[in-house]
Amino acid sequence: MTDRVLIGAHDSTHVFRASRPGFDVKSTALSPEQLAFDSRWPEIGNILMRGTFQISGNGSKEVFFATTYDSPPMVIVHMSGPNNDLSSWYLVDGACWYDFNVRVDLYKYKFWVVKRDSNNIGSSQRTFRYTVLRNFYA
Repeated sequence: MTDRVLIGAHDSTHVFRASRPGFDVKSTALSPEQLAFDSRWPEIGNILMRGTFQISGNGSKEVFFATTYDSPPMVIVHMSGPNNDLSSWYLVDGACWYDFNVRVDLYKYKFWVVKRDSNNIGSSQRTFRYTVLRNFYA
């Protein structure tokens, strides 16, 4: 069985690297198409922007990027806990709409967070924190 994940010394540096199935992650001859991730790639995963905002009741917030991308960047959004509890956070993903009626719509030039005060979320204010990451490979 081939090794697929490497965290540590490799090719004269320290890396986090993962190969695609069937390729040995320790090989220095792997092409980008044979890798799932390499922390040395400058064009993926770099933080482009981050921030926080709040939404109360039925509401939404649009966050515009500084530019329009060829394809949408990666956006990670977390929502604070009940009664705006900042010690617990929920990842806003596809399941979040069904459990909490919170969703993220992603475009090439913005993302949009929509919160409804039905289901488990209620009308309390929530804080949202976001990170926008480069996604060269889309």
